[in-house]
Amino acid sequence: MSHELRFQGTAFDDRLDWLVGAYYSNEKISEIQAIALGPDYQAYASTQLFNAVGNSFAPLGPNPLFALTRLAQTTGTTSIPGVGTVPNFALPNNVGVDANGSFAVNNFTQDAESFSVFTHNVIKVTDNISLTVGARYVDEKKDGAFNQLSASSPACAATANGFNNIINNLTTVLGLPAASAQALAGGAVALNCFSFTTQANLPASAVLPLPREFDLRFKDDELTYTAQLAYNNNAGFLAYVSHSHGFKSGGFNLDPAASAGGLDPRFDSEKVDSYEIGIKSSLLNNKATANLAVFHMDMADFQVLEFNGIQFQTFNVAAAKSTGAEFEFLGRFDPNMTLNFSVAYTDARYPEDCASGLSGGAFATIRTLCGQQLTNAPKWSGVAGLTYDGPLDSSGWGLLANANLYYSGKRRTGTTPTEVAAPFEPLPFDYQEDYFKVNARLGLSTPDQRFTFEVWGVNLTNEITRGITANAPLRGGPGQR
Repeated sequence: MSHELRFQGTAFDDRLDWLVGAYYSNEKISEIQAIALGPDYQAYASTQLFNAVGNSFAPLGPNPLFALTRLAQTTGTTSIPGVGTVPNFALPNNVGVDANGSFAVNNFTQDAESFSVFTHNVIKVTDNISLTVGARYVDEKKDGAFNQLSASSPACAATANGFNNIINNLTTVLGLPAASAQALAGGAVALNCFSFTTQANLPASAVLPLPREFDLRFKDDELTYTAQLAYNNNAGFLAYVSHSHGFKSGGFNLDPAASAGGLDPRFDSEKVDSYEIGIKSSLLNNKATANLAVFHMDMADFQVLEFNGIQFQTFNVAAAKSTGAEFEFLGRFDPNMTLNFSVAYTDARYPEDCASGLSGGAFATIRTLCGQQLTNAPKWSGVAGLTYDGPLDSSGWGLLANANLYYSGKRRTGTTPTEVAAPFEPLPFDYQEDYFKVNARLGLSTPDQRFTFEVWGVNLTNEITRGITANAPLRGGPGQR
C-alpha cells in the first residue's frame, strides 16, 4: 500500500518552479518455507565423510567420522584402514547418524513502513543559468521475524550436541592436531545440519552456527539531496555540473542460515555520493545532437547479493566506487534516416581496502572482492545503429528498417572471483570475454497507417554469453568441483 501527496506550482514571475510532497508506504511479507531431506542427501553426506574434508586435510587420509554414518554401519565397517578401530564418538550407543527424513517448516515475516517528505525546485537565476535543488527526508522501519512451525533433525542434534566429545576423541584417541579435529567435527556438523532442514534453537546453537529464531527491528533514516547548476544558451548548448546524495534502505535476510550461530540477519542501508559534469548540444542546424558526461560515485555499505550454493544472501561491502564517461551521438542527415552511436567507459570497482576492520560471517567473501571489478560492469560498452523510417515508394506504404550493433567488453559474472578459503583458486567461468551482438527490425505500414507488420531478430549471430555465474548447491568445499 502506498500514498503520495504533491503540491507544485510557479512563483516570482515563473522564476521558481517548485514542488513539495509526502510519501507513505506499507509492505507486508509472509513466507512459509518447507524442505525435507531424502536418502540421496544422506548418500552425499556419507561420501563427503569418507575422506578428510578439503584439500588441506587430504594428508589425514580416510576420515574417521565416516564410522558415524548409517552407510558405515550397514556395510559392517567398524574400523578404517590405516586408522584402526574407531572409538565411540559420544553418539548414543555409537549409532550412526542418518539425515534422511530431517525436515523443517519455517515461517518468515516482515512488516515495512516508509515515510518521507520531499521538495524539488528549479530556480532561474538568469535567462541562461538555472539552479536545481531538491531534498528528501526518509524514515524506514522494518520488523522481521523467523519462527519455526515444525521441525525434526535428530542427525543434527546428535552430531551437534556431541561436538565437543567428538573433538576430544579425535585428539586424545587418534592423536589428530586440534585444528584438524575441529575442522573434521565442524564438517560433520555442517553436513548433518543442513540449515533449511534443521531444528532451530538447539542447545548447541549457542556455540555452533545453527539456526536461531529471531524477532528484530531494522530502523534507519536519511536526508538525501541533489543540486545542479546548468548553463543553457537557448540555442542548442547546455552545460551542467551536479552532485547528489542517495540512499537505499537496508533490511533482513529472511532465511534460517542468516541467524545461524547468532549472526545478525540484518544488512545496512547503502549510501552513495554522485558527481557529474556534462554537456548536451545540437549541431549542424539541429541535424545532430551530441552529449558527453563524466561521472564519479562513492558508495558506502554497498549491498551485494550472492548465491552461495544453498541460499541468497545480501551483505554489505564497506566501499565501492564507479568512475567513467559516456558519449552519445544522434544524427539525422536525411529526413528519414537516423544514425545513433554511444560509447561508455566505466571503472566500477571495490577498493583494495574494502574489507578493512570487518569480521563476521561475510568477511571471507568480502576479502575476495577487494581490488576486483563489480559484477556485470564491463569497462567498455557501446552501441551503434542505423534506422530508416519513411515511405517505401510512391505507393504510400511505409518502411521501418533498423539494425544495431551492441558491444560489451570483458566483464565478471560471479559475485566472488576466487574461492573464499586458501589457496583462493580462481572460480571457473567468472569472466565473460568481450562480444558483439547484432539486432534488427523490419516493418511495413499500410498507406492508411491502420496496420503495421513487423519482424525482428535479437542476437542474430547467436552469440552465447553468460549473465550470472553462481555456486552449484552442495558442490563441496573449496577446491572441489
